[in-house]
Amino acid sequence: SFGFRCPASSGLRARHGSMAVPGYEVAGFVETIMQMVPIAVASAIGMGACLVATRALFPTVAKESHDALAPSRRFFVSQCVVSGLHALVSGPAGTAVLQQLLFSDPPAYAACPAQPNLATVAAPPLAVWTCGFTCGYFVYDSIVMLVYPEFTRAELGNPALMYGHHLISLLVWPYCIASGRAVVFVSFFLFTELTNIGQALFLVLNKGKMLPSLETPVGLVWALSFLGCRIVTIPWLLKAFAEAVVTSDCGMAPFDRALGALTVPLPILLNVYWFALIARKAMRIVAGSKPPPKEAKAE
Repeated sequence: SFGFRCPASSGLRARHGSMAVPGYEVAGFVETIMQMVPIAVASAIGMGACLVATRALFPTVAKESHDALAPSRRFFVSQCVVSGLHALVSGPAGTAVLQQLLFSDPPAYAACPAQPNLATVAAPPLAVWTCGFTCGYFVYDSIVMLVYPEFTRAELGNPALMYGHHLISLLVWPYCIASGRAVVFVSFFLFTELTNIGQALFLVLNKGKMLPSLETPVGLVWALSFLGCRIVTIPWLLKAFAEAVVTSDCGMAPFDRALGALTVPLPILLNVYWFALIARKAMRIVAGSKPPPKEAKAE
């Protein structure tokens, strides 16, 4: 009755205005997880196939750049292409899910303590698909880092941060989607995958030594998209976090509140950290594009 059907497997049957906290059936929870598994498997296999194809086409499409790069850098550029392809799908899909949850008419949820609310609204079917698709990418990326540790360390340094990011997402996101808990937050993080389109394109140009005239404008667009999607939205995200997780008004169970309290702030902190790195890189690029200062003439 809120502009979309709750996934049949979620077991959520709450209605607008009900004060009872919506629950979920174990069978429905498992069914939703099982819906995501084949999507994730297909996604991981598809990403792997894209990596193989990209590595095979690289010397043909950009032979001069390919031949000038070290093997680890060639591999990294190919990985960036796959990352960009993933973002081209997950970003718009996550945006559609977030739009559906936040701006549907009639509203998808009511203000706390009514049910369903910001913390307990069920996942639309597209959210189930997008979560499975993105989890498949996380599995693929983790496997690649394990299979090619030398290339990974040569280009990324210690991959511990990425392993942690992927593992936490793989454990928490499917649980949230299947249980109808904190779906808005997962949808928001899927929406922010949009910024990875610019990131992937910039890294391909920068690390692949391709089309240098485009590197600076693409990098600046990427930085601005990151700022708009992940930084400017932090006040809203913190407000929603306080309403849904910090207070008990929305009716989340203690375990769900604890899980949200531990995990929702992590992407926010990572985004601030990553944006600081992006800003530093952007300033170096802009500074490097300026002509060197003229030397003062000796009197």
